[in-house]
Amino acid sequence: MAAETLKDDHKTLLINGVAHRVETGLSVAAALTSIGCADFSIDAAGANRGLFCGMGVCNECLVTIDGKTSQRSCMTQVEDGMRIDWQASKPDIADPTLQDLKPVPENIPDFDVDVMIVGAGPGGLGAAISAAEAGARVTLVDERHTLGGQFYKQPNTPTALSSLSDDRQAADGRALIGQARALGVTVLPGVTVWGAGRDGSATVISCLGPDGAFYCRPRMLVIATGAYERPNPVPGWTLPGVMTAGAAQTLLRSYGTVPGKRILIAGNGPLNIQVAAELVKAGADVVALVERASAPWSKPIDALALLKLDPALAIKGMRELARLERAGVDVAWQSQVLSIEGPGKVKTAVVRGPKGDTTFEIDTVLLGGNFASSSELPRLLGCAHRVGADGQLRAECDGEGMSSRPDVYIIGEARRFAGAQVALAEGRLAGRAIARKLGLTVLSATSHERKLTRAKSFQQSLWHLFASQTPTLTVPDDVLVCRCESVQMRTLKTAARQGPPDIATLKRLTRAGMGRCQGRYCSPTLTALTAHPINETVGVLAPQMPLRPLPLAALAVEKPEWGGHKRALLPDRPPVPHGAALPLKEAATVVIGGGIAGLSTAMFLAQAGEDVIVLERGFPGGLASGGNAGSLHAQLLSFDHGARAEAGGGPAARSLSLQKDSIALWQRFQDELGVDFEMKITGGLMVAETEAQMRFLEEKTRLERQQGIECHVIGRADLKALEPLLSPELIGAAYCPQEGKINPLVATRHVEDAAVAAGAQIFDRTEVQAIVRLDAGFEIQTSRGTIRAGRIVNAAGAFASRIGAMLDLKVPVFGAPLQMVVTEAAAPAISHLVAHADRHLTLKQAANGNFIIGGGWTAGLDPVHSHPRPIFSSIEGNLWVAQHVVPGLRKLHVIRSWAAMNINIDGAPILGEHPDMPGFFNAVTSNGYTLGPIVGQITADLVCRRDPGRDLSAFSISRFKGGQP
Repeated sequence: MAAETLKDDHKTLLINGVAHRVETGLSVAAALTSIGCADFSIDAAGANRGLFCGMGVCNECLVTIDGKTSQRSCMTQVEDGMRIDWQASKPDIADPTLQDLKPVPENIPDFDVDVMIVGAGPGGLGAAISAAEAGARVTLVDERHTLGGQFYKQPNTPTALSSLSDDRQAADGRALIGQARALGVTVLPGVTVWGAGRDGSATVISCLGPDGAFYCRPRMLVIATGAYERPNPVPGWTLPGVMTAGAAQTLLRSYGTVPGKRILIAGNGPLNIQVAAELVKAGADVVALVERASAPWSKPIDALALLKLDPALAIKGMRELARLERAGVDVAWQSQVLSIEGPGKVKTAVVRGPKGDTTFEIDTVLLGGNFASSSELPRLLGCAHRVGADGQLRAECDGEGMSSRPDVYIIGEARRFAGAQVALAEGRLAGRAIARKLGLTVLSATSHERKLTRAKSFQQSLWHLFASQTPTLTVPDDVLVCRCESVQMRTLKTAARQGPPDIATLKRLTRAGMGRCQGRYCSPTLTALTAHPINETVGVLAPQMPLRPLPLAALAVEKPEWGGHKRALLPDRPPVPHGAALPLKEAATVVIGGGIAGLSTAMFLAQAGEDVIVLERGFPGGLASGGNAGSLHAQLLSFDHGARAEAGGGPAARSLSLQKDSIALWQRFQDELGVDFEMKITGGLMVAETEAQMRFLEEKTRLERQQGIECHVIGRADLKALEPLLSPELIGAAYCPQEGKINPLVATRHVEDAAVAAGAQIFDRTEVQAIVRLDAGFEIQTSRGTIRAGRIVNAAGAFASRIGAMLDLKVPVFGAPLQMVVTEAAAPAISHLVAHADRHLTLKQAANGNFIIGGGWTAGLDPVHSHPRPIFSSIEGNLWVAQHVVPGLRKLHVIRSWAAMNINIDGAPILGEHPDMPGFFNAVTSNGYTLGPIVGQITADLVCRRDPGRDLSAFSISRFKGGQP
């Protein structure tokens, strides 16, 4: 493979319009580093950034390449004539010089494979060789363009090839790669694995390669995705010139590029020593090596134990330290970086050690250590993990790497950080175990078992020797903890103090973890501010598809339309433990459900002087109210009118007046509370592309005007004037000026705060388990004890039917898991809420620039944990409609998707006291977020025996026969 990249010595690049000659085989990041450019990217706040992780995880080294935005410079190889430009923090999809990132495919192909291995480092190569030796057909994919992973990095340039000509580590990797190829392993480099799911009993792995997206259906899957460095936040760690030690080693070993002129290396572990020695050998000026552990010779017994386990590796480490001493490198033990200072890029670093603080004048800081497993893929698949004493997740596997799912093996550092030799031995064992499962004959694995035992012992001894006793420095308030969204520690601490101990709530309130890297760097801080993780789903951020940002167009495939919502069984999940009993035994009114309907009801009741509490099985706003897209609907969606509508569309039409009044209430809330809901009444457009769709809109708007909704049909010219970036194929739209958008992540919290301020009490992690009717009121048994209530408000959303069943009442509410998709932030482009007359679509651009794409596309349920989870077909179909309506979206990446349990009734809410159960009130709606305030106001009036001022008979549960819509 190296020979293929070395045909020409140099390439010509146009960097911001200036020609540069660079060595063939470089990555774009290496090319920029080689010409002394460290500050070539811009973050969400407009500050300069540069190369950081060097392995495609952080998504900070973004540039525009040949008109295509947000390209990872560390993962892109240079090509002759390539045009590289700095990009704005928010690309402008109206810019005609920007290109579509990928063509829109007609379909995404599926491939059946026997053995699929994700990751071509030591573990993946070992598994591929062992399985192939037994005769298995093996497909090996890796995100990088060359194999070997982070340990067996292969030289890509003439300079790197020359410098590593006698390097044992590179040679060992080259031999393994050659062996895998010789055994007939199908090697697919440059392939990003972005998701995973189940299709019946089959595992499906979603991929994006150089030729487009595809799905693999492996009989057996090996996950060897390795680990990444996750440095502790320090002041200045986002400055250009700060990168991980692994990124610097990639620059040097793969590309022959030295990362800077005056370099300081800091962190914990032997990798930093190796990187420092390799940089010194390459002629770099390494000013200092700052190590949190004490010097190895201060622990002679531990050092001797390490020497006995692997004399060669131990002696290699001693030689590297000797090289550093001869080169005059200041080695500071029991020390750590206090701050890194600019301005603009790295200028100095302050190091704190046993003798005090020392300032170093430098231009590059390498932060090494704190490795975290890349466990997102096995977690997507539902493989069991346990929480270690350090709070990190570790996959539960048997001695051969088999996970809790017998067709999935997890090896090496994807399982837990343990070094390359452990990964290689585990890969060898996993490959043999898989071959046996496939009915193939395998040889004895005794030698690999011995190697694994020895490698594990060595790693344990090594990290005992390098165990740091140096206390971790406190992160100052002004440090950016979330690198993607530029969220300061102060913001996180304030939100954590004010909210429940829930990492998902903290994420929603601050946007930390919502950026391109999906919280890979800030999640330890979020976890520390909330609580110690309980398991792989509680207390840690959930992995979301796509696992890496992907071109939206690459996943956009047209799908057939359908009517209404697809219902799903409600998930059965154990309650989140609390540990404390409820502090009271009775209340006048108990609201069950802490979503927007329940919180609004509690707020209005408390403002009226009523004694009210809210019981929430999880955390307030944690389900549908925190997982919706934030559309404020005044007009009917296309599938709420006509032949496809629930119950013929009548119930939804009768709800229109509620929607209009509720939007007005949202505006009143924002004004009275004096807080920002990020709410805008922008107007809504339901677009049409055929005359038949225009006739449908004429009929729909006529009905809406009869219900008091201001809505009328406009033609092509008026549509273009309102939204010039919509597709020119659209011929008109229904325009409703009363529609808009809101940020449900913050609005729900403000309503909760208002309820508490008015006197309501809210109890989270309190699951209602049974309800008993008493002579006067109700007895409610919960996971935190029993409480009596004079009245109950059933605001449990999709779970309202379960609450009703506790009193033998049929409440015809069903779960309908729906999904949303989010793009990277872009410059303002679309101002209205956009829907389609004949397609499932809602689309809006949020205040921060993200496009939020939804529209009722069905999600699934994780078969292991029962969490709502996006499904591939809906992602494809939703994105196809979105780019069909807004072609400029083809210039952007999708950065995440999510799903939430929506509510399905008959198109209208269920409101009021149950005729067969006095004191039991329903407050449930399938358009919950728009209707939340009005549902709360009406329910509070009914509970207080006040006239709500409107006829509610259309929303009574009496409209159903036998409990069915």
